[in-house]
Amino acid sequence: MSVNPGRLYNSVDELMKQFDTAVGKRFKELDVNHRLVGNGNKGVLGQIVEEGVFHYPINSDHNADFPNLGIELKTTGIWNRKRDISAKERLPLCAFDYIATENTPFEDSYVWSKCKSLLIAIYEYLDGMPYGEMMLLKGFLHAFTKSDIEVIRNDYEILQNKIKAGKADEISETDTNYLSACTSGAGHGKKDVTASRHFGIDLKPRKFALKGGYMTQIIRKILTKQEVESIIEAAELKENSIEDIITSRFKPYFGKKESELIDLLGKPTDSKNRFERYVAAMLGAKGKVNSVEEFAKANIQLKTIRLEENGTIEQNMSFPAFSFIDVANQEWEDSEFREMMTNQKFLFAIFENINGEYVFKKIKFWSIPDSILDNDGQKVFNELKDVLLSGNIVRGFQTQKDGKVIRLNNFPKSASNPYIHIRPHGQDGGDTNPLPVPDKLTGLTEYTKQCFWLKKSYILSVIKGN
Repeated sequence: MSVNPGRLYNSVDELMKQFDTAVGKRFKELDVNHRLVGNGNKGVLGQIVEEGVFHYPINSDHNADFPNLGIELKTTGIWNRKRDISAKERLPLCAFDYIATENTPFEDSYVWSKCKSLLIAIYEYLDGMPYGEMMLLKGFLHAFTKSDIEVIRNDYEILQNKIKAGKADEISETDTNYLSACTSGAGHGKKDVTASRHFGIDLKPRKFALKGGYMTQIIRKILTKQEVESIIEAAELKENSIEDIITSRFKPYFGKKESELIDLLGKPTDSKNRFERYVAAMLGAKGKVNSVEEFAKANIQLKTIRLEENGTIEQNMSFPAFSFIDVANQEWEDSEFREMMTNQKFLFAIFENINGEYVFKKIKFWSIPDSILDNDGQKVFNELKDVLLSGNIVRGFQTQKDGKVIRLNNFPKSASNPYIHIRPHGQDGGDTNPLPVPDKLTGLTEYTKQCFWLKKSYILSVIKGN
């Protein structure tokens, strides 16, 4: 039974007209109950929208926020960096109940009944700006497509089957494609007492959430009217997972030499990216594989790997440049890097150089294991954060053979960690990001952009199945 005594909206049109009155306003203008005072927590933003826009009080009702319309309200931030719009983070939906998930079919699940129709309120997140100054940009009703529903059902059943198999403590965000069971906020380092007692193992509190990749795609479609290419039909997803469908499309090409691939698929016009073009043709994609709807929503990133005759690969794997200020202000569990990695899947398409000609050997879906991310990844992150907050960024200078003087820094190096390290990611030394604390040695307030890297030796071991 609903306990929401607030204003009743009798139609979707009436609901959206009410939201439109708040578009362009800052959260401080909508904060009727002063929730921002002394609170920098983004969690209050949804409450401010509920109270200040729709005029209903905060409650613990388990029904959708607008029960007569069957619509749940969610508030989320976006990045708008160099015209590249993306979701700031995953979108939490509701609590993850281990016991109910084990015993309830997807169609009857709490998460589906509550969240099958969403009103999503978008605001733009800006570095260093108080939440009160941030502005509501748009609200939109989101209904899941038939293909989305099939993928989300499969994700739910993956989590359900893991619980049934006695592996509830092994649940990871990398298990699924669109819908995840994430740990966040108060769940970090704590225990779901009821579930732990029921299953006899320590289990973390979790929430159902829509992954960041999925949110980015639906937000881009709303804000930019961007249409993206789809390569999988909803009917295919009724019987098979995204991974199974993709694998089946590659199978006819395993073991083919590059000359044979050209005969079958045609010669790529762009020789520099020819291996990516082979992969796209195998999948039936006309454009870039990483821009295909299913890849983008599931945050699957294609990496073509060339394994040379001497058994090596050429490059370490880089990620987007990070904000020094963000790293300094984040805790590991809620860091942008951790969320990115827990939601990132890779598709390695492996071409091996055999007798001077590349052969398409195999593919491999892979995500970094939680055990490595939350140990070695956390160690690198915390070392980096300590360096930034202490101001001990530059440790000295070195003159190269050509007479150029370069700076040496204290960021975690490749030699100190077998998996992850920090290296530059700017176009040149002048491509910088602000520092949270001026460097003690030089007084610099900005430094060359950096990013996290995975070591090529680790990637090679993954490819070889070690």
